[in-house]
Amino acid sequence: MRTSPITGLALLGAGALLLAGCAGGASGDAGSGSGEPADTPLSYSQPHTDPFQNAENVGSMERFAELGYATIPATNADRDAAQQITDIQTLINKGAKGLVISVGDADAIVPAIEYANDSSVPIVAIDEAPASGKIAMIVRADNVQMGELACEEMGKRVAADAVVVTLDGDPVTSNGRDRTNGFNDCMASKYPGVKLVNVATEWDPAKAASGIETALNQYGNVAGIYNQSDATFFPTILDTLKSAGKLVPAGQTGHIVQVSVDASPMAMNAIRDGWLDAAVAQPMTDYIDYGVDYLTRAIKGESFQPGATDHGSTIEERNGNLVDLLPTPVVTKDNVEDPELWGNKQFALDAFGVSK
Repeated sequence: MRTSPITGLALLGAGALLLAGCAGGASGDAGSGSGEPADTPLSYSQPHTDPFQNAENVGSMERFAELGYATIPATNADRDAAQQITDIQTLINKGAKGLVISVGDADAIVPAIEYANDSSVPIVAIDEAPASGKIAMIVRADNVQMGELACEEMGKRVAADAVVVTLDGDPVTSNGRDRTNGFNDCMASKYPGVKLVNVATEWDPAKAASGIETALNQYGNVAGIYNQSDATFFPTILDTLKSAGKLVPAGQTGHIVQVSVDASPMAMNAIRDGWLDAAVAQPMTDYIDYGVDYLTRAIKGESFQPGATDHGSTIEERNGNLVDLLPTPVVTKDNVEDPELWGNKQFALDAFGVSK
């Protein structure tokens, strides 16, 4: 997995549609600045480095530029929650009139949100949600539902008394909590005989590998692995199973069922090759398009309301903020070649350094 910054994402913006009129309409207070794009610097705050996060960062910054907005170089907190607070404050002090952010720690980020609120600088969060603070819009998937979809795919493929290893994301992130709770609650309700072995990964591939190795040594009937981020964990999982002599393709005796979240380019190839059974796809290009759309509209004084959007999603109020919950299709061999899935787009293939 490459972790260096991504370049060459021009195809993302070129193929994206900036859709106005998603929801809302009543005017509110605009952020400070003239409102003209060239006089309204925007930027992006990234919590840590991985190909998925890099793509969201670079794609958002390129979208700002395509729309004619001035930009301030984006920041990367490198998994340091305190640093992301400093980064956001610094961007505002440098003159940013609006920010798109991805949240590293849902609770720790709140002082930065409050600083932006006090500075009348609109913020849109994509992919992750802060615990509180006023956000113009949160654009993300329903991660509880993603966990439930993964549960359904896993449950119908493993025996009732099997062991399933779950690679849990960091609970300080809303995605980690929601994907864990959605999966666990669904399994307990619909497949109560399946034993879950939860591995606290904190989004660290080394911890994921160690957890898989321990489970394989402790249990003789490990039949499945639930991977909460194939963009982060997938190469590690394949290497770990191969080293243990457990890497067997689907349809053959001894295959360990794998279900993941993200549907990254690596995962798409793994579905084609038979290593991965199903992936719940993140709508990454939509995070970028609608995140930038909501931010630029908020800067102009537009506010938004709960309800159905014109892009197949629903805006809901959660914890005092509005959340645009985007659809998350399940990818299997039946639809893995769909060109509209982000993991099949050229910018994503370039970002992850893979080819079909």
